[in-house]
Amino acid sequence: MHGRALRRSGRLALAALTASLAMAAPALAAGGAPRDGWHTWSPAGPEHNEELRGVAARGPADAWAVGYRESGSGTSVPVAERFDGRAWRTVPLPAEPANRSAYPAALAAVGPGDIWVVGVTAEDRIATPRPLAYHWNGHSWSSVPTLSTGGDALLQGAAPDGAGGVWAVGVAYDAQGAGRPLTEHWDGSSWRIVDAPHTAGQGESLGGVTAVAPDDVWAVGGGGPATGASHPLTLHWDGRTWASVATPPADATLHAVSADAHGRLWAVGEQQGAATPAFTLRRDGSTWHAVPADSGPNGKGASLFGVATVPHPRPGGPTAWTVGSTLPQLQPTWHPVIEGFGRDPSAH
Repeated sequence: MHGRALRRSGRLALAALTASLAMAAPALAAGGAPRDGWHTWSPAGPEHNEELRGVAARGPADAWAVGYRESGSGTSVPVAERFDGRAWRTVPLPAEPANRSAYPAALAAVGPGDIWVVGVTAEDRIATPRPLAYHWNGHSWSSVPTLSTGGDALLQGAAPDGAGGVWAVGVAYDAQGAGRPLTEHWDGSSWRIVDAPHTAGQGESLGGVTAVAPDDVWAVGGGGPATGASHPLTLHWDGRTWASVATPPADATLHAVSADAHGRLWAVGEQQGAATPAFTLRRDGSTWHAVPADSGPNGKGASLFGVATVPHPRPGGPTAWTVGSTLPQLQPTWHPVIEGFGRDPSAH
């Protein structure tokens, strides 16, 4: 499946990936010094035809980002980049068959030798999409079989569960093509599908998941009718069941969520039809707040699909990472986007 075709048909095959919140320009602190904000960093990959979909951080000098790049033959190949504290660098992922496109969508960093990547793969770029999973053992990546949902399915988000396991979320489709939220759990030895609530006829899907604790897990996404406005979707896991949580009404979809050490949540998405669709939200307590994305020339046209808070960040260094691309604008060539929340890296 062609990368742009996959994105263009998102509301039918991947479920709606849109959002609507206006971004303001970064504010200035007293004395004219810029406050910490979202700033664009240079990706390791080429500056064209690459999209980054997921990011995870294990510390201030260890972060991963994954996505895909359109190859010269027209298929999409998986890509991974790793941050070493100073710059982002390319790391090879497993090679797929020549006729198979792979779209890694999210990362879950359980430990230094235990990292998961989930996403979707399709033969000849147009065949039925199937979930994919890769695992990093500290030395190399390997492909891991995934569960059958009885129909088409995509995995779009992943996170460690806080107890040595992993949550993965996405969308599963019935025989009529209607989407519903998909949640799967890895307990250290096997995957199982866990029921999640959904609204019939709304084509709901999940794009991201994060765990504050094993009994405090959050998943975000969105949905909406085939024609008409979309809406954000938030689910919470209390250790036993998933339940819907009220989200501010908006013509919006959220793509990713991440919790910091204090239990605050970051969420990222995009807004339909805007020159720069990217937006970010932060939840303090029970309230979501909008936080401006990078409004400079390097962030122009960006949409954001992955977010990760940084454990034990360095003073002045990024406290969170978000990744994406300019692909949703469908103006070739597109390029990857990496933003860090902190001081402007060009000023270091």
